[in-house]
Amino acid sequence: MSTSSRNCRLRPDPNLTTRHGVLMAMYGCGVFLTGDSGTGKSELALRLIRRGHALVADDAPAFECHANRWIGRASDALHGRLQLRGIGVINVPSLLGPAAIQASTPVDLLIELTRTPETDARPLSGSRPRSFEFLGTTLPGWSIPVDAAPASPELIETAVLAAGLHRKAAETTGAATWN
Repeated sequence: MSTSSRNCRLRPDPNLTTRHGVLMAMYGCGVFLTGDSGTGKSELALRLIRRGHALVADDAPAFECHANRWIGRASDALHGRLQLRGIGVINVPSLLGPAAIQASTPVDLLIELTRTPETDARPLSGSRPRSFEFLGTTLPGWSIPVDAAPASPELIETAVLAAGLHRKAAETTGAATWN
């Protein structure tokens, strides 16, 4: 994605702002899970954490523009915490270890969990990520239906890998990638 499509100056006030959702660090990329209340964002985050990815922020990540990229983090009150329906708020590093959280990450991909029926009429041959507006910038992402079943962590991992963002992250960090 070109720098111009991520130019934070497009937003008139680049100060700290929050958005509803869960921010995860996956394969060296920031993945923002968004969707209506009850679509399973926090439960999906827990499953992704159990697969080795890191929670950055649950419920209301705070975003700030740095070097033409939006960087997300948790508020001080919610750092390392995950709210799970029926269980309440858990302390992620206490239960799952310190590697289960990350302080911040740039936002690279948006995953919208949706109950919209028309998202089920997608071609079985697959599709490319679509563009989402995010704080005055454009991000690649997918709308994933959660009507019949919750989104699986494997599906989210595949979306990150299919977007090719893991290759860009590996080039900058030296991490291994899937082909």
